Amino acid sequence: MNPYVLYVHGEGRERWKKGDLCVFDLTLFGTGAERAGVYLDALQAAEQKGWGAARLTFRLRQIVDANSGKVIFAGGKSWIRNLSPGPLQIKERNVSYASLFFDTPLRIISGERLFDRLPFEMFIQFLIRRISLLTKAHMDFELEWNKEELLEQARGIQTLDEYWREIPFSRYSMNQKDGKLELTSKTGWVLYEGDLSQFVPILEVGKYLRVGKGATIGFGHYEVFYDK
Repeated sequence: MNPYVLYVHGEGRERWKKGDLCVFDLTLFGTGAERAGVYLDALQAAEQKGWGAARLTFRLRQIVDANSGKVIFAGGKSWIRNLSPGPLQIKERNVSYASLFFDTPLRIISGERLFDRLPFEMFIQFLIRRISLLTKAHMDFELEWNKEELLEQARGIQTLDEYWREIPFSRYSMNQKDGKLELTSKTGWVLYEGDLSQFVPILEVGKYLRVGKGATIGFGHYEVFYDK
């Protein structure tokens, strides 16, 4: 599992022409944040080789730290000292409703099948598994939490409403005969009700780390909204 995730603005745009502007977020965590300069070097190297399987020519215009607003790269110059990792600040909330909106493809696979519905227990199960694996792989500590107790409490959270739309998605893969890997997924939203207060930190971390398969390439990104 990689210590980074991508989020490309533009709702899954696949075709690009000369003059188009591609804006994306690159979130680093753990060991990735500690070696942030490596990713800056990689982006500059990619500028020489081209972007993606088609090796599209592009120019790296600007990199900005989303939290501090400081410029990291612009006009061919870099300010590497502005790459400073920091802790994620999460506000405690006493909430009874949480609405999750997934704006990138979501691939939660259970029993080799793409999910039909997303009960809170299933969502939390996949989310805490991802958080646990990433923490163990890329940080100097291992989270200690009672997963069985969390899942038991998650079963008490009800789904009030949800809507999902299946979308086709394919990406280049050198391991496929036709060079395409089909990744059927869904986008949509879900509204949960119950004692959600203790799950707020997990939901907030999930906004940055994503959930489901393909998280590194931008899948599983969501926004969450609360009643309080």
